Formats: sequence, structure tokens, C-alpha cells
Amino acid sequence: MLRLKDQIRLTPAEGSAFKTITREQTAPTTVTQHNRALQKTAKGYHLLAAQENSTDAEFLARIAEGELITTEPESTPDER
Repeated sequence: MLRLKDQIRLTPAEGSAFKTITREQTAPTTVTQHNRALQKTAKGYHLLAAQENSTDAEFLARIAEGELITTEPESTPDER
């Protein structure tokens, strides 16, 4: 993944994994889009897990949550 502040570009493999997990048709171009789709997916799986007492759905929710981007890119001080 390439990232500059909120903008991201996923590799083909990352884009494929993202689409598989979220069922989204297009890869995100921002961290906000990326996280929003994964949170929506996780919420749906948590709901399914609660309704059907499904450990599989809970596992899938946790996979989606594990893919969230939670850290800011490190910045280096300007050394002029």
C-alpha cells in the first residue's frame, strides 16, 4: 500500500483482498473510504453473529476489523 496522508493506493493483491472481505466493487482511494467499508462489513458480521450465534461470523468481523488503518504515517522533521 502506498499512502500519503489520507490518500492510499492498494496493490493488486491488497485490492483483491479488500474486495473479497467487503464485497465492494472498487478499491478505496482514501483511508476514510477504506475504514468505512471495513467498519460496515464488521458491523454486519457482528449483527449476524449475534442473531445466529455464529462464531464464523464473529471471526469474519474480527478479520475486517484487523484490516483497519489506525495509525498515521510517520513524518520526518525537515532537516534544513
